[in-house]
Amino acid sequence: MYISHIEMMNAFTRALRRAELDVVYTQGFNPGMKLVFALPLPVGVSSDSEYVDIWFNEDYICQYAINKLSQTLPAGFELLEANSVEKSTLMEDVGSAIYGYFVECNKNLKEALGKLISLDKIEVEKSNKKGPVDILPYIYKIDYKDETSFSVLCKAGAKGNLHPRLLLKALEKYTDCRIIEKSINRNKLFLKVQ
Repeated sequence: MYISHIEMMNAFTRALRRAELDVVYTQGFNPGMKLVFALPLPVGVSSDSEYVDIWFNEDYICQYAINKLSQTLPAGFELLEANSVEKSTLMEDVGSAIYGYFVECNKNLKEALGKLISLDKIEVEKSNKKGPVDILPYIYKIDYKDETSFSVLCKAGAKGNLHPRLLLKALEKYTDCRIIEKSINRNKLFLKVQ
């Protein structure tokens, strides 16, 4: 089941209210709970694992906050771990991600992926930039699973991010494959080693 980041934020907001945890609110005309997800999901991309920063007015014991919030989250959400931090730099701390792809390809997918990753440069047009961008430095590893699925370990975060659909665009451009996207899932986010 696909859920957008906005829907995820709304689910967390409702759960925090029901859990009666003392959350910090933003200032201004329309105050909202102060919570930030590490890396926004592209539209239509699902996720198995996310990081979120939540600011509290009280200094809760992490396990207490997890227990209270877990009781009020909708089905399908599971809190795995909580840590107390002095300063939030979550968005800056993300370093890489694994995306899982499920596609239809009119040619041999394994050969197409091999050809793509063997190139010296993979230039594709980004919708928000003028001119092509080389995405090869953003691709760390491609793991072929079968003729309909593969995963990619790639750069992610505030200092550079591979949009998962750019890889599909490059695959079509450089291998003459016709790719039909069935689903893309962000399997995991990794924080940079400090």
